Amino acid sequence: MIREEDIVGLLGTGLDSDLSSLSIQKKWSKFIPILKKNIFWKNVPFTPPIFTIQSDLNQPVLTNILNPVDYFTKYVSNDDFKNMAKYTNIYAAQKNLKKFKNTSTHEMKTMIAIHMLFGVLKYPRVRMYWEKNFRVPLIADNMTRNRLFELRSCFHVVDNKAIPKENSDKFVKIRPLYNSFIKRCAQLPIEQNLSVDEQIVPFKGNLSIQQYIKGKPSPWGIKKFLLCGQSGLVYNLLLYQGLSTQIDENIQKNFGLGGAIVLKLVENLKPNKHFLFFVNFFSSYNLFCCLSKYKIFAAGTIRINRFNNPSFPKDKQLAKMGRGTSFKICSNHNIVLVKWFDNKAVQLGSNFISSGTPTIVQRFDRKKKSLVFIECPEIVYLYNKSMGGVDKHDQLVSYYRTFIKCKKWTLRMLFHIFDMAVNS
Repeated sequence: MIREEDIVGLLGTGLDSDLSSLSIQKKWSKFIPILKKNIFWKNVPFTPPIFTIQSDLNQPVLTNILNPVDYFTKYVSNDDFKNMAKYTNIYAAQKNLKKFKNTSTHEMKTMIAIHMLFGVLKYPRVRMYWEKNFRVPLIADNMTRNRLFELRSCFHVVDNKAIPKENSDKFVKIRPLYNSFIKRCAQLPIEQNLSVDEQIVPFKGNLSIQQYIKGKPSPWGIKKFLLCGQSGLVYNLLLYQGLSTQIDENIQKNFGLGGAIVLKLVENLKPNKHFLFFVNFFSSYNLFCCLSKYKIFAAGTIRINRFNNPSFPKDKQLAKMGRGTSFKICSNHNIVLVKWFDNKAVQLGSNFISSGTPTIVQRFDRKKKSLVFIECPEIVYLYNKSMGGVDKHDQLVSYYRTFIKCKKWTLRMLFHIFDMAVNS
């Protein structure tokens, strides 16, 4: 039999801090947006801010190392499992399932542990784990196939009838478990180099907030935004649900949707401790200025029209100068933009770094049919080095993603948070 301590320990999270971030949101609200007409660009040297980065990771090494089960319960506590059992029983009663036998905390842990094994073994059909020729004793001896399907069909973490009629949160049915995960993330010592990017939870069912993002390994699904370190460890997340996404309207008005998402994710960061990187969807002039004011040092790819169209050389001009050519320009608010030509022009902005000391990188020249060495600005090198945290986390989750073949998006999202906890 699977022992309870083998599935998940009894150690709780001890988390009772309020999720409210109103005071932090007021901080961003104090920033007065800069109008485009007040932005001026000049070809002058960039003066980087004076900073002494002190990482949260410079802490005493823990002597009491938790085992994987205890570490998992830091993200999904025993109280969370009790609530799963409670609301699963309530849902079964509401559906008048007379043959349903009330579940327990231990049985819910067993059910979730079995699904994690599905992600490792990857049989093409769930029923095969109980079939004679393919039977897996660790699974089949601990829960029958019918009981697993019965529990999964009733799996809930909230009482549906307790949801207010005027509720606008489309993720209300999974919110408690995600809030527990976010609380745990807020307790972690944070890496120096961080990145913000989107993640897709694969789902092709019928759902109004479903997204399609071209180029992703799983382009159809539910979108969320993550704040990750270079290691792929998650420090914050935001579920995207269109107009009802939980971000401040005034902040979104001042910084745009992308900027408001970044400010929501970095609300717990301490000043003078982190370098932050993001793609052009999030970048804006006011975002760089606001982060600079609160000593969060940021860099990212940009869209020129958001920066009052600085007088950069045209792409054809840079192409004639050859690969490795770069050009920088500074604003009256000490924001720097760098345009670098590789195979095509790349444009980045920052409030702390410019071309700096170029790095020599190796590229393949199609005309010469040989390798060539070109100069790469410091901002590009640091961006490429630090930007992949979210993609790395997504990659690690994909290796052993919990196999759920169903039409319920709630199940897909609930088991995804278990995958994230295991990966962390």
